[in-house]
Amino acid sequence: MADLATAFRARLVADTAVAAAVSTRIYWGVVPQNATLPYVRLHIISDPRPEHLKGYQGSRRTRIQVSIFAKSFKDAKRIGSNIVKAVSAPWSTPDGKVGRVKCEGPREGQGSDTPNGFIHHQIVEAMMEHTFQD
Repeated sequence: MADLATAFRARLVADTAVAAAVSTRIYWGVVPQNATLPYVRLHIISDPRPEHLKGYQGSRRTRIQVSIFAKSFKDAKRIGSNIVKAVSAPWSTPDGKVGRVKCEGPREGQGSDTPNGFIHHQIVEAMMEHTFQD
């Protein structure tokens, strides 16, 4: 059974525009050392579980931060825009449904000056209502 994290990553990997740019270099939390640019890092920012007298509700709202890292500002911004397109429409898998999705960004994050050049950073935040369970 897939959870939201697995389904969200799979949605990005399956999108042709996102995959053309980053292939499968989409990571939850920790990015491997010396990862090839561009890549995407995902974090769940909030995941409150609404409840009522009989327990938790069947759906909830989760906020995922998508960080895009690339060699150029243009590439990072384009990948961010493609990610918004990939997740904005409602979608489902056999394990759950994602209904309304509201995205913010892409917006500029804090880049890094490295010995190999500047790494540009863009951020997309996706807030979604879904029925995935843990």
